[in-house]
Amino acid sequence: MAHAALRVLLVDVSDRGGIAHYTDCLSSALTSEGVTVSLAALKPRADRGLALAPRRWGPDVSGMARQRLRVRRLAEVAPSALLLGRAVIRAHPDLVHVQTDVVPPVDHLAIGAVKRRAPVVITAHDPEPLEGGEHALERQARRWRAADAVIIHGEGPRQLVESRAPGVPVHVVPVDLPLGGGAVARADARRSLGLDDAPTALLLGLLRPYKGIDLLAEAWPSVADRVPGARLLLVGEPYACAELDRLVRLPGVDLRPGFMAEDDVNRWAAAADLLVLPYHRGSHSGILHRALAVGTPVLASPSLADEVLRTGAGRVVPLDPAAWADALVLALTGSPPPSPPRPTGRDTARATLAIYRQVLRRRAESGLAHRPAVAS
Repeated sequence: MAHAALRVLLVDVSDRGGIAHYTDCLSSALTSEGVTVSLAALKPRADRGLALAPRRWGPDVSGMARQRLRVRRLAEVAPSALLLGRAVIRAHPDLVHVQTDVVPPVDHLAIGAVKRRAPVVITAHDPEPLEGGEHALERQARRWRAADAVIIHGEGPRQLVESRAPGVPVHVVPVDLPLGGGAVARADARRSLGLDDAPTALLLGLLRPYKGIDLLAEAWPSVADRVPGARLLLVGEPYACAELDRLVRLPGVDLRPGFMAEDDVNRWAAAADLLVLPYHRGSHSGILHRALAVGTPVLASPSLADEVLRTGAGRVVPLDPAAWADALVLALTGSPPPSPPRPTGRDTARATLAIYRQVLRRRAESGLAHRPAVAS
């Protein structure tokens, strides 16, 4: 099949944040490669007639009791499944590419139903679930096993995904999308945000425990003692946790809570001397790519080492408070990592398109014809 005629339905129920932005950038990049892309998402991001059911997530449910959350998720199943099915019928795609959970806790069953009409590729943005635990991992693994192929962003998680989804092709597609906006001068960014010239480190985005908030709480007092006027900005939507409460009480720590518009994300990233990514889990970070876009170097944990080294984003620091304190002091006193290069944006789209072709070829060879859909 010529790729100019390929019809792909991207499915993404996130309404904001890194995955939503990734999906939008991937859509643009695939379109540039000649693919006809439709987006099934929440309003107003969705293409006409392809809106999906909203679901509460992130800080909205982080403090919710387990039983109450379970009841809410069960109530979301029927409308989520109905609108997903309607979107697939209306879009009539050759292939469906799923970016997020759509019908929890039975996403694997929904994917199986979609596969009766078109093959399904899943991108596992965080193969090791950020909430941790065997139950969350197995829930993700059921989704992988139901798909025709799984895309991950680095070699680190490959063994995990392959062991949990034997027989399902797993493809590593490094992120080369322009996930940030245009370049912003640091002085202009600071002026627009009302910031002075203090040495500034930044933790940006959803403020969740897995992002090393506990490690920063251990490391920052030493930094504050050794770097006069040093400032640690925490900018984004906070998850209630004891670690964050502890961190914000430290000298020089400034919490700026709330959801940010796209332009504001870029300004904050540009205003900092460096971004800090001391993640306990995760092999890919959209925030790292924000730093790439504006030329701000990063300090990152070993879980992000592949992406840091591939992109030239900055330095990798062991998950040790003393090591992080030393690295922060060095970076804030005149020896930061070199500024990273900007991404080109085409490699991710081309690699993803090659996977689509492989999946469609295998489906054709297996004798599973594309089932026509009747638009409603």
